[in-house]
Amino acid sequence: MRVVALTFHDFSANGHEGPGDAVYTITAAEMESLLAHVHKLGYRTVSSKAFRAWQQGNGSLPERTVVFTFDDGYTSHLEIAASLLNRYRFTGTFFVTLNHIGQPGFLTWEQLRKLIFLGMEIGSHGVTHRPLTSLSRQEMEEELVQSKRVLEQQLGTPVHSIAAPGGFWNGAVAEAARRTGYDAVWVSNIGTNGKETNPFALRRVVVRKPFSLERVVAMVEGWQPAFWWAANQQLLIRVLKRTLGVYWYERLKRRLVPNA
Repeated sequence: MRVVALTFHDFSANGHEGPGDAVYTITAAEMESLLAHVHKLGYRTVSSKAFRAWQQGNGSLPERTVVFTFDDGYTSHLEIAASLLNRYRFTGTFFVTLNHIGQPGFLTWEQLRKLIFLGMEIGSHGVTHRPLTSLSRQEMEEELVQSKRVLEQQLGTPVHSIAAPGGFWNGAVAEAARRTGYDAVWVSNIGTNGKETNPFALRRVVVRKPFSLERVVAMVEGWQPAFWWAANQQLLIRVLKRTLGVYWYERLKRRLVPNA
């Protein structure tokens, strides 16, 4: 059995843009069209926790399963995404950056508790959203330990998983996550996940502009040419980040996409 995990960032409604990167912001209508389509195809959703339980041999998954993950902790995750998920009886895992909580455009502690009440899972997205691969071992562990501890204390629920900020990941990140008590690390490597997939390098497909319902559904369905297209797009981004560095890559992106 192969499972696709989709990653979402910010959402816009009625032409209103939030604080998220414009490249990774899709509209509420686009999100609803995707949910309606995968629901019609018979897909069901599971959380990161449920997927890991299945990997470990505890429980089963629906025949057609997709995982929805949400990064950064934007207000639109509750106001738009969770509302739509509940409409189709879907669930999601929301990865929250600790220092963003309560900032303008980002979820508050009360809103995070409401997500849990609605049946959603909360995971870590670090303390500061700094790329973990750029940190010393001590700094990396502080990001992992503090985000996990504070989220658990404030929300009263275990935090099992983390999404690597910015998609930056390597073996040191995986080992640090294991050492600090995480059960799973979700990264931005494109592909599907099975029982044999490394739980500290679980693959995701980022949904971004230009949004194409057909292309995203094709990946959920496991159509390999769609993965090839997405993987090459991702490779280009990685080459630019590696060549230019994160700072200059962001400068270039904002020049090409002014609202990013």
